[in-house]
Amino acid sequence: MVAKIPKTGGPVIYTRVAFGEFPSFLVGWAYWIGAWTSLGALINGCIRYLGNIIPVVSENRVIAFIMASAILWIIIYFNIKGIKQAGSVVVFTTICKLIPLGVFVVIGLFHFHPEYFNTVSSAKVSGISTLSAAIGVTLWSFMGLEMGVFPAEETKNAPVFIKRATIFGTIFVAIIYILISTISFGVVPQNQLADSKAPIAEMLNLMTGGRWGGIFISVGVVISTLGAATGCAIVTARCSYACAVDKTFPAIFKKMNLKYGTPEMSLIIAGILTNLLLILNYVNGLNAAYQFIMLLSTMSTLPAYVATAGAEILICKKYNHNLSVGNFIRKSIAPLIAFAYSCYAVYGCGQEAVLWGFILMLLGIPFYLYVKIDERNKTGIDCVDRRFLNM
Repeated sequence: MVAKIPKTGGPVIYTRVAFGEFPSFLVGWAYWIGAWTSLGALINGCIRYLGNIIPVVSENRVIAFIMASAILWIIIYFNIKGIKQAGSVVVFTTICKLIPLGVFVVIGLFHFHPEYFNTVSSAKVSGISTLSAAIGVTLWSFMGLEMGVFPAEETKNAPVFIKRATIFGTIFVAIIYILISTISFGVVPQNQLADSKAPIAEMLNLMTGGRWGGIFISVGVVISTLGAATGCAIVTARCSYACAVDKTFPAIFKKMNLKYGTPEMSLIIAGILTNLLLILNYVNGLNAAYQFIMLLSTMSTLPAYVATAGAEILICKKYNHNLSVGNFIRKSIAPLIAFAYSCYAVYGCGQEAVLWGFILMLLGIPFYLYVKIDERNKTGIDCVDRRFLNM
């Protein structure tokens, strides 16, 4: 899609081209919610592992909130300074995190217990229902693979580099996830693993017989989540900025920092909302908050996946005059599979996340109406089709 439409905004722009303005607004609004909730989830994860290094962080919720807020606004600051500075942080943290993960894999191979490698599920969730229960959590791990398309206009030779980064990045991440997950399931019993706040750190402590291993891996995870959060902030701001330029978000979102040329207000607004979300850490505790934010973020991101699959069918596929059900399915098989998977993933996010995701999407409509009325007052362009009105 980025080869066809190399514009900043990714799924939002694809939806606009394929389906029109209002659907693109709904996709953009939902994705924007998913982006800043992802930012909150990543910072939450950072705090969980920071607590393994500095115990008072995990013991005192107020301190955890203060630390999370400080990390958030440092990330916002780097993003205001420019995508180059923020991108450098992402590259540095990506390199740093691979070392402790490699150490974990190597040590884990020598402490693997095949008898632990079994499935432990809730008595309320069994059979095929375990698949839907896991799909939302699993998909969260891969959320972000689409984020590379958002700053397309700020990327040199975007169609080539974004395509390569997405494909090879997804393969590389999948290999790492499979290795770490497989080894984790054989190091400790899975019911013990499920209750852990910092599972990899605690497993390394167990394998090495001291705290140094856990601290070492915790430093790596903290660095990793900081890098991921920095990248997430880039996309959060570019999403709302693209929607504001497209005149579906309020104009305040496209206000730029004149010195650095970055969407300053989009970043600040995202920071404020994420900070409010982080209060959940103080109210509900780290584990409960992380689970809810993670599923809400996944749910809010999925409309972009659904819309992009549909947009690919309309924009990229050629049917000429030979359209039939069989021909349609044959030529559109990949986006149709993506569409079906995304719909099933919505179901897998669970009732609470779907409910809140839908409500938050609806809450965006008044903002869209305000923008359209303001546009009509300033330009005289009316988005209402008055042919059907009884004037």
